[in-house]
Amino acid sequence: MTDNPQRHREEVAAALRASRELGPEYDEAVAASLVERVDDTIEERVKHHVARQVGATESRKGVASNTVRMVLSLVCLGVSIPATAISAGMVGVAGIAVVWVGLIAFYLISVAGMRN
Repeated sequence: MTDNPQRHREEVAAALRASRELGPEYDEAVAASLVERVDDTIEERVKHHVARQVGATESRKGVASNTVRMVLSLVCLGVSIPATAISAGMVGVAGIAVVWVGLIAFYLISVAGMRN
């Protein structure tokens, strides 16, 4: 995007000179041309701004999502060790299976919930 204030001033000055040279019957056409240029410039700036905002938002979403997944993974790992030991001591192999199925279900449901 080229944003040159000097160029814009020169275009406005040229439009005013053309309006004076052509006479009052062309004032409306010169004004319409000038308005069209201003509209195009504004539209270009808005598109650039929106594209920059969308890019920044998408990059922030990816980082946050990955961070949350990493934290969930570490929480599951941290809980799995003592939960496995406790369930093995109290119930045996069946307790270990229940703990691990629960942890895996917790992680999968949490990650699937982040995608919505």
